[in-house]
Amino acid sequence: MPVGLRLNFPENTLADYDKVVEALNFPADWPDGLIVHACHEVDGHLVVNDVWESRGHFDRFGEARLDGAMGEALGDRAREPEIVERELHSFHAR
Repeated sequence: MPVGLRLNFPENTLADYDKVVEALNFPADWPDGLIVHACHEVDGHLVVNDVWESRGHFDRFGEARLDGAMGEALGDRAREPEIVERELHSFHAR
């Protein structure tokens, strides 16, 4: 069953997001296991909402690609996000 993840980045902005996705070559180089991705800003900080095939897919992406891209794009401002994980009861897409 897919898993929903909300990643809160209290110290980052949408401009930071744009730098990280450029370093990732996203969405052209779509991560294995990512079903849907969206981001927005709340009170001046970045929030990412994803649906993944499993938490393991996200964790592998984080270790293999995301951590390095954040370091490259943000330098010493790169921080681990606060993650809220929810197993989805159902998920429908058009």
